[in-house]
Amino acid sequence: MKAMADSRCAWMILASTLVCGLLFPAVLAKDSPSLAAAIAAAPAPPVGAPAPAPVAPPPRPLTLHEKVVAALRAAGHYGAISGLLDSVGATSNVIREGVTLFAPDDGAFSGLNMNSSSLLMTTLDYHVATSVYNFNQLSNLPLNSTIKTSAPNVEIFVTSTGTDGLRLDNVAISDPDLYADGQMAVQGISSVMDTAKYNKGVVPPEAAPAPVAGDPAPAPGLITTPTTPKTATPAGTGNDAAQATTCVVATMLLAGAVSFLIDLFQRIWSGA
Repeated sequence: MKAMADSRCAWMILASTLVCGLLFPAVLAKDSPSLAAAIAAAPAPPVGAPAPAPVAPPPRPLTLHEKVVAALRAAGHYGAISGLLDSVGATSNVIREGVTLFAPDDGAFSGLNMNSSSLLMTTLDYHVATSVYNFNQLSNLPLNSTIKTSAPNVEIFVTSTGTDGLRLDNVAISDPDLYADGQMAVQGISSVMDTAKYNKGVVPPEAAPAPVAGDPAPAPGLITTPTTPKTATPAGTGNDAAQATTCVVATMLLAGAVSFLIDLFQRIWSGA
């Protein structure tokens, strides 16, 4: 009897499970048709799909030094100064906020000593104005006004304005506003500033080695050859001794000749 009761209980449990399994989907579909449709419509994930590519970080913003050098390179004929500024790096005092660089082009740099970066940087010091000027602001400066530079006691003079065109130290701006962002400005020029002429005797350092101290250089076209220095003879010694010796020898020769002639005449008269 007990075995039969256990068997009936097992069959009832199995039947209840089958009924719940058949009724649950129908109830779920009736109560949540959108959920059932979404489940049915969801595509199966593809097998072996690649992972999404990582997102690249945003590019690093350029420094002021990099922006100015890039602008000079983009102009096409400022390779000398852009290479010089690249070689000295961001530590130079030429590129910084609050200044205007009057940048000589490659033609202007051709006459400078390119073997010394320190001398070239010294030359650039008096091409750096200590205020920011775009081309329009420079054009509105009055005639004979001055612009302070990074070089001590050196100023740039406005030597021409108006219909004659803007000229600074008699140098025209050939490429206006190569770079201008309010922080710094770069004006391209085709000649080196003649500050020695317009600074009332203040001569800035030249971009060439200083001459070696010593004998003055010969005049152009004059060829000089080294000469052997003469040995000085004390006065009244060598020359006097030589003259005395010459006189003694001459006297002895003259006396010998006179004695020979006298002897010769005596023999002739005796024979006669």
